[in-house]
Amino acid sequence: MNDIRLSRRHFLRLGAGTIVVVGLGACSSSGANDSGPLGTAGPLGTTRSSVPGSSVPGSSVPAGSTVPGAAGARRLVIVQLNGGNDGLNTLIPHDGRYHDARPSLAIADADLVGLAGTSEVSFHPGLAALAPMWTAGKLAVVRGIGFSNPNRSHFVSMDRWWRADDVHAPGWLGRVLDSMASEPAPLYATSLGGGAPLLSGAHRQGAAVGSAGGFTFGALDPRAIGALSAPASAVPLVALAQHSFARTVGAVADFDKAMKSPDATGDTTDSEREGGATLVGGLDLAAKLLVSDAGTQIVVVSASGFDTHSNQAPTQAKLLTDLAAGVSKFFDEMTAAKLDVLLVTASEFGRRVQENGSAGTDHGAGNVSFVAGPGVKGGLYGEMDLGDLLDGDLRPNVDPRVMYTACLDWIGADPVAVLGKRYDDVKLLSV
Repeated sequence: MNDIRLSRRHFLRLGAGTIVVVGLGACSSSGANDSGPLGTAGPLGTTRSSVPGSSVPGSSVPAGSTVPGAAGARRLVIVQLNGGNDGLNTLIPHDGRYHDARPSLAIADADLVGLAGTSEVSFHPGLAALAPMWTAGKLAVVRGIGFSNPNRSHFVSMDRWWRADDVHAPGWLGRVLDSMASEPAPLYATSLGGGAPLLSGAHRQGAAVGSAGGFTFGALDPRAIGALSAPASAVPLVALAQHSFARTVGAVADFDKAMKSPDATGDTTDSEREGGATLVGGLDLAAKLLVSDAGTQIVVVSASGFDTHSNQAPTQAKLLTDLAAGVSKFFDEMTAAKLDVLLVTASEFGRRVQENGSAGTDHGAGNVSFVAGPGVKGGLYGEMDLGDLLDGDLRPNVDPRVMYTACLDWIGADPVAVLGKRYDDVKLLSV
């Protein structure tokens, strides 16, 4: 270790902060707030951030047909609207029953954003920035998305979304990481602000970045962490820790380099919002990673605040404006960089059709997701039938794994190997 000396206390501090969080696959829990809000203090004196580890040297990591293939140059971004976005006030049906169910929350007809080519639905006014993508055929809107037998628990529902309806399995994108024949770059799959279980496999996991400013070693000297990697130990568990230390140093260095872009603004925050993170800020960070040479191919961007039990109208208006502005700016940057990116939105459940007594809506079932990008077959898919409700909720009629199949096809992975079979009820890609 040359001139770097580690005391027993210093080593234990490294172990608590780096081995557990980085190397042993324990960075994520099954809860909805797995990585904590941006700015949450973590064991290294920074935010709760983690870097992908791998299996113990010599153990078997399956190398199956899920490995991204010819489409490997394509990027994938998952945007998580944590809390349960109200799909019915996101994509408004032209149905009198909508106004009947929501006497105070219904969006006025004069404020709706019309969509070219359809008289069925309109956008919430906060989504006006997405209308050009719709007109250009680069935006698909999936109505009634959700798993059958819906559950109104945040934790159960998020687990089902993350793990493709098998709460005992790894994340569905983590399964892709597990099956890659060689270990990817440390930032190949990165979650920003949450969503780490989606990228957690049985043997590998993606990086989890709590905040751009907090993804550092804090008071610890990175040379001390790097020094723990040499000489390589013959003890498998120690070798795993050493490997994780080395990847931690590499990940932090790669992230720091990507964030040095002159126009990087990814720490945009909203002090009034749960967790503080905005989608404009998160998607800005995602753009910086994707255009850098860090080897990033998959990014999960999460923001909270969508659990609108009360005072929904102004809250959701702000949230959807943030979403639309973030997505619009993101694709402007991807077009300028000439990158092929597929972006999809997810939320654990929709809201109940009937508004509650607090000017809000409670946990529901069927919801709305967006699928955006140059390879999308734009249009409306699925249904939102207010005449056929499920216990007062929009009935789920499009399985989320339809969207997952499109995502896996896009990055050249095998949906059958990841999901058990293809879900082709809806064709969302044009290529």
